[in-house]
Amino acid sequence: MRIRTEISSKYINEEDLKVAEIANALAHPLRVALVRYLGTKNDGTGVDNVTCNKDLVKMFDYSQSTVSQHVKILKDCGLFITESKDKFTFYYLNRDLLREFTAFLDR
Repeated sequence: MRIRTEISSKYINEEDLKVAEIANALAHPLRVALVRYLGTKNDGTGVDNVTCNKDLVKMFDYSQSTVSQHVKILKDCGLFITESKDKFTFYYLNRDLLREFTAFLDR
């Protein structure tokens, strides 16, 4: 998701922009639910930690294009990592980035 500002103040730094980008990506309930789902899936470890787009469409009962648009926003900010295999794209949660985001909020 694009942040509509540049560093226009000496008090805004690159970290602030990255945190704002993640916060914007999480500004929709479906995207929060997608992050929560991947975050709790098999505690984030093992083969069962991945899911593909068709699973998300079925689970959340949205159209394929709607889910794809929301996943793209999460992917663009770095929260979702993707891996393509055959005709499927599999999604992983970037737990390190999510931890950095929550650590920033805990300051």
